[in-house]
Amino acid sequence: MSDRAGPSGLELGQAVYALARLVPAGSVLAYKDVAELLGAGGPRQVGKAMSQAPAGLPWWRVLRSDGGMADPLAERARQHWEQEGLPLRGTKVRIDQARWKPTEAQWRSIDALAARVAEGKSSDPDGEL
Repeated sequence: MSDRAGPSGLELGQAVYALARLVPAGSVLAYKDVAELLGAGGPRQVGKAMSQAPAGLPWWRVLRSDGGMADPLAERARQHWEQEGLPLRGTKVRIDQARWKPTEAQWRSIDALAARVAEGKSSDPDGEL
């Protein structure tokens, strides 16, 4: 996966992190949701970006589609989930109940991120993202 972007474009990884920061406490998104909202990449690319998340990012709010987290992070994630009051089923979040529903203002932020990712794609000479 290349994360190159043009001068005004946004790299996919940067957009994934920006979107993850928008997800409020008590809500989650699946990797697939993030890719669809940004109109770029796919669940694997989002998962890869999240595996390299910078310090301070609420990484526990972006999950696999089954509501789970990679084993090495599962216990730490569960602590965050419990603190935020997320609905759990065993060791997973009930993603169907906790999926983030953005406000109108949040949708504008998401749309702006997606547009910047699209700008990066169109300026990438190799056609990669």
